[in-house]
Amino acid sequence: MDTIPGINKDGSADILTEIGPDMSPFPKDHHLASWSTLSPGQNESAGKKGKTKTGKGNKYLRAALNQAPNAAVRSKDTRLGLFYRSVKTRHGHKQTVVAVSHLLIRIIYHLLKTGSP
Repeated sequence: MDTIPGINKDGSADILTEIGPDMSPFPKDHHLASWSTLSPGQNESAGKKGKTKTGKGNKYLRAALNQAPNAAVRSKDTRLGLFYRSVKTRHGHKQTVVAVSHLLIRIIYHLLKTGSP
């Protein structure tokens, strides 16, 4: 996980401690994102989309995943930095951090599932 921008050794240790190295309980990446309560919510009525809140989930995992985007967005030529700037034009900083955290947890899932960076 050290190859992901924004995640250092301490952050990867925290994340790995909370989710574990075995990804067999999660059939797909969005299952892990849902378990970590970082999935986007669905609140639509009569064609109008409303705001939703993410669940509380594991506070240690959320802390580790919310620190990583703040470091990752400073990099200019990475996927996470470009994604942050793209979403930031439509939403505020806090919503964008949650969106980048969601992307990070899905990247971590594939990293642990396949074993390749």
